[in-house]
Parts: sequence; C-alpha cells; structure tokens
Amino acid sequence: MIDQGSKLDGLPVRDAAAALASAGGDADLARELLDVLLAGLPAEIEELRACIAEADWSALAEHAHQVRGATRYCGVPALDDAIEALERTARRGDPVLVSDDFAAVEAQANRLLETLRS
Repeated sequence: MIDQGSKLDGLPVRDAAAALASAGGDADLARELLDVLLAGLPAEIEELRACIAEADWSALAEHAHQVRGATRYCGVPALDDAIEALERTARRGDPVLVSDDFAAVEAQANRLLETLRS
C-alpha cells in the first residue's frame, strides 16, 4: 500500500497552468482565487479540526467538500487530493483514516504555504 503522504508529496504543490485554465485565462482572477484560498486556509483547517474533535463526520465531509470547491480551481493538486481523500473518509466515518487524512491535509497546506513564501 502506498503511503498517502508520499503519494501527495509526489504531486505538484502548485500548477499555475491549471489555475490559469480554471480562471478562463485571466491571470489576475487566478491570483485572486489563490489569495482568497490562502487567506482562509488557517480558519478552514481549524474548522476541519473542530469537526474531527466532535466526531461529526457529516459536518466534516460537508466542510471538506466546500474547501475542495476552492482547491479545485486554484491549481493546488496535492492539497486538492488531500482534501478529496479527507472528504471520502469522513463519509465513511472511520476515525483512524480521518486522522491520517487530516494529517495529510495539514501537511499539504503547510507545504503550499512554505512553497509560496519561498
């Protein structure tokens, strides 16, 4: 079995071409979408964490789905895949897998933030 973290670390942190395509070729819009994602990411992570602490798998799945709405359009493949995996495991209600997938979301969010700061 492939470690989820290793699989995600093999994906690009940022795919500017995909972000540009999602924004209809508008570079300013692509940047704005990314900026909004980055500004809200710490609060989103905390909301996901709160759902996990309450073992509210339904709310976790819904919130992960909402976050994924943003990650899909921002050209952040590794974070997008991590969020998608968290949404799937939340729907299954498996606390062990949820914990592992949440750790992957945090790792990829940190990886994204560190990469963009460089």
